[in-house]
Amino acid sequence: MSGTGVPPISIEGTADWSSLSRMINNRGIQFSKARTAGNSVKVFTNTPADYRQLVALLDSIKRPFVTYKLKEDRMDQRVIRGLPREMSVNDIKEDLVSQGIADAEVQQMTSRTTKKPLPLFLVMTKMPEKLLEIQRLAMLTVSFERKKKSTEPSQCYRCQRYGHTQRNCRLAERYVKCGEDHSSTNCSLPTPPTGQRNAKCCLCEEGHPAN
Repeated sequence: MSGTGVPPISIEGTADWSSLSRMINNRGIQFSKARTAGNSVKVFTNTPADYRQLVALLDSIKRPFVTYKLKEDRMDQRVIRGLPREMSVNDIKEDLVSQGIADAEVQQMTSRTTKKPLPLFLVMTKMPEKLLEIQRLAMLTVSFERKKKSTEPSQCYRCQRYGHTQRNCRLAERYVKCGEDHSSTNCSLPTPPTGQRNAKCCLCEEGHPAN
């Protein structure tokens, strides 16, 4: 975070910075500083409005970059307890919306070891106070607990790098198993157990998945 509370934007590639910076200036986007970081330029915009304009510009020209959410866009995360494992995520969301949580986003949590679904659901909202007024979902008594912060570093499911998440990543997509620049649906790597033996990490190039 910069002194303004606005997260930096790391733009991949440095060779054409002169032309890119002129484009940024022509759009009236203000930034306090920009510095190189490896093969990227880290730009610190002045205001949330400048941040949004720069993100929109980079998206429009399909320029790879990575950043973090603005503080004003971050959502409170709570774990819902008391619902059955088989409960539909859409049904939970519809129930929350009907009870006044208009911006609710819901995900089912999975076991870190087995990857199987758990009877726990993560709800994200900017209305945590309103959320805590809710006592029932699908006519079942529920409770909402703060999501515990993970002790492990965050890993992006898009580019596989550490330190950010896929929600704010526009870097090239790399598949976790083979390290190539494509999604899981376009991978020709054989399925386990053969695929596991042939896996390649895109971070260290060793014979294992990147996660």
